[in-house]
Parts: sequence; structure tokens; C-alpha cells
Amino acid sequence: MRILIAADLEGASGVVSLRELGTDASGRYLEARRWLTGDVNAAVEGAMEAGASTFVAHDSHGSDSRNLILDDLHPALEVVAGWPLMLLEEADLARGYDGCFLIGMHARAGASGVLSHALDWTLVRQVRLNGRPVGESELTVSLAASYDIPSILVTGDDQVCLDVQRWSAGSIEAAVVKYALSRYAARCLPLIEARERIRTAAARAVQRLAQVRPQRASTPVLLEVEFSEREAARCAAHMPQVAYDGDCTLSFADEDYRLVYRALLAMLWCARGARR
Repeated sequence: MRILIAADLEGASGVVSLRELGTDASGRYLEARRWLTGDVNAAVEGAMEAGASTFVAHDSHGSDSRNLILDDLHPALEVVAGWPLMLLEEADLARGYDGCFLIGMHARAGASGVLSHALDWTLVRQVRLNGRPVGESELTVSLAASYDIPSILVTGDDQVCLDVQRWSAGSIEAAVVKYALSRYAARCLPLIEARERIRTAAARAVQRLAQVRPQRASTPVLLEVEFSEREAARCAAHMPQVAYDGDCTLSFADEDYRLVYRALLAMLWCARGARR
């Protein structure tokens, strides 16, 4: 059984501060990397107890996606890392997986969860699929589903776990490792308890895998991206087949979610070109 792991940093056990995300040179970032690595290892251990044997983690936090500590990772785990890697690397998804774990996830932009945002902290105000605000977790679930991979586990704060379970109609197991008090504060579980929750939920997710179907976005898929700056949206509006409202919002629609996802990434790269 092959398990794909999408690993982000904001939702890892204990992480609550921008200083822990690699935004400065302090030791806080190294601590956060260790905590994320421990969360991933706990998920692998639980999944192995339930019969999974092969694991590949997509390290998807930050611009260069180099967060998991290789020396400390479970020996059964391979890692996809490097630049540019957003959410999941499609070239690897095509190899085929039986299920997807979402480890260290955070809530969508504008939500009350810890370190909530979507893709780019300063540029993106909101992302919507078919009129519904979504975050990186829902986008990841939908991308995996487009490759016939069901998502079966999410870990992070209580807000993102609730959002993902709502998106999947309850089919995804959740392990809450901290409880959001604000965007920059949380009641964090002791690491030993958080890891035990992850391990138990991962085992349960693998045991239930045969009952879960890929959680696809309804088609046609309408993507709307609201940028925080008009100039960023104006730059991205040069993309073909993208509708622009003249202010801060772009939209793109297609039957194929993969094309919608690629349009989202292209919008983001184009918008970043507006920065000086």
C-alpha cells in the first residue's frame, strides 16, 4: 500500500509563530522543522501498523520546500523536495498512490485558525472553488482526487481539521494537535499526546481506506482568486482565458481540475511579478 504525504509547517505540533516558519535566522525554525518531522514520523508509524508499506512525503512549505529533517525521518519514507513545489508535485502523483495524508495543515485565508493564509501571505486575500472559500488543504484534497487518490488523514489545529472534514463530508480522519485561540496563538498539546493522536488516526485512516473515495470538486470547477493588491491582479489578468473584474479578483473555469489548479499557480507566479 502506497501512501502520499503532503507536509506543511504551519499546522505542525507546537507551531504558532511567524518566527517558526523560516522568516528569520533564529533557532525557532529548526525547532518547528523537528516538530513537523516528528508528526510525519508518527503518521508513518500508525499507517505501518495498519498495513501500509510505502511512503513518499511532498515537502511543500516555503519557497524552496526543504523543511523535513532527513536525518530524523522514518527510514521507510522518501521525500520530494525542491523548488518550485506548491502543495503537491504532479509529476510524482502520476506514479499512483492508494491514499493521501495531509500533515501540518493550516486554515484558509481569513479563517480564525493558527497562521491562516492561502498560498501567499501578502498577495492572496481569498481563494474560492465554486463560490466556496477554500485553503491549501481543500486544494490539495481536490488535486489528489484528480489523480484518483483519496485523502484519508489531516492533522493540524481544530479549525483546519473541521474545514477539511466538512469538505470531505466526514470521510477524512482528523488528528487535532492544537486548538486555535487566534491567528498567532493556540493551546498546544504535549508532543507525546499530539503524536499519539496522529499515530492512532493514521492507523484508523488506513484501516478505513477501502471505504473512502477520492473527494473531487464538482464540475465545471470555477476558480476565483481575490488578490490583496489591484496591481497583482492586473498582472495576472494577462493570462489567456482568465476573467478579470477590473479590481482584485480573477476567475477561471474548466471541467478539468488539473487545469484549474495549474491556472491558480500561474496566476500566483504572474502576480508575484508585480512586486518591485
